[in-house]
Amino acid sequence: MRRAWLVLLLLGCDSKPPETPPPAKHTHQAPHGGTLVELGQEFAHVELVFESTTGKVTAYVLDGEVEKPIRLEQKELVLKGKVTLQAVGSPLTGEKPGDTSQFEGQSDGLKGATGLDAALVRIVVKGREFNDVPLRLQPLRKQD
Repeated sequence: MRRAWLVLLLLGCDSKPPETPPPAKHTHQAPHGGTLVELGQEFAHVELVFESTTGKVTAYVLDGEVEKPIRLEQKELVLKGKVTLQAVGSPLTGEKPGDTSQFEGQSDGLKGATGLDAALVRIVVKGREFNDVPLRLQPLRKQD
């Protein structure tokens, strides 16, 4: 009996504690079908919708969970060397330039582009500034 106890004790000493799997990467779905760009570590997001046929880019500023819009005081967002997005007002939400979460811009030079590599020059969200945020956008796919 003593031997069995000793064997069990020794076997228990050799075993390693179970490894904890790494946490799953938290993913979000873009509500407008665009490309999500994270600002900070889940601090906020910018969703960019690129319409290649028209050269239009729309940006939506969203919270860290991609659930609620965040209004900015900025009147424009600049995609370096590509297009300037102007603040858009909405009578439905009461947003207006200087107090909005949506920005839009259009460039004929983007028409027909199969992708867009750019950088968001500057964005200030809830007092926190982000500069030269890299972007890689794919054109919005049409729903069938």
